Amino acid sequence: MGAGTAAPTSTKATSTRPKKPAPSRFSIVGSVAFLTLTLVTAWDWEYGVGLSLADLIDGLQRNNSPLQGLLDPDFSRIVADRSREAFLETLQMAVIGTVLGCAAALPLALLSTRIGAPNRAVYYLAKNVSNVIRSLPDLVWALLFVAALSVGTLPGIFALFFFSIAVTAKLTADTVDGIDTGPIEAARASGASHLQTLRTAIVPQILPAYTSWALYTFELNLRASAVLGFVGAGGIGSVINFHRGRGEWAEVWGIVVMFFLIVVVVERVSVTVRRRLL
Repeated sequence: MGAGTAAPTSTKATSTRPKKPAPSRFSIVGSVAFLTLTLVTAWDWEYGVGLSLADLIDGLQRNNSPLQGLLDPDFSRIVADRSREAFLETLQMAVIGTVLGCAAALPLALLSTRIGAPNRAVYYLAKNVSNVIRSLPDLVWALLFVAALSVGTLPGIFALFFFSIAVTAKLTADTVDGIDTGPIEAARASGASHLQTLRTAIVPQILPAYTSWALYTFELNLRASAVLGFVGAGGIGSVINFHRGRGEWAEVWGIVVMFFLIVVVVERVSVTVRRRLL
């Protein structure tokens, strides 16, 4: 061949997609065992919890069923004075409980981590306090404070206060455990005290995540405040419970739909803000 001619080459581009690995035997056996255990424990027999589809369908079709009014909700009760006050109480409970609870959760979260605690004794004490608060759900807190303070919004505020501490302290503590330790070591090497190290090297790193968790807690509290009214802790739940007790399901569904729309709007705003923070 001449110097100016190149040998013909043919390259065949082959692209093969990687095959999805077959499920392992452990995952198959585990899934089957989990499904079997669920059916065995839920079904209506001697060792089950009594789930019967026939009884469930019959109960939903009976007179005065909760499904009555679902297709034709009554929104007239929303503009009633008591409903407007209850909606406002719900919002106030969620705001106050979140602000106070998240403010108390920040130092508790710092002290319940090995990085933020000044010594081992404080670490274990704060860790146990956080575990105790988190062990009780918001409804139990509401029952306790209703028994101690009588019915009203104050027991609901206290219940959401402790619920906010439980959620925010746990999530913030997990964030503290994953921060960069370089600024902490630099602060300690420069002779900063433990409090100064917290203020200059730890809190600035977790502040965006902490604010995001606080907004997330507010979303949870807004939903939870509706449930607390069923045990006498005020809010829109008390109005829903009142109409439920009288079998006025159209009014119940009207209030529920309105509350659902409010929660959706608040959630979308909160999600937008949290995305900008993180």
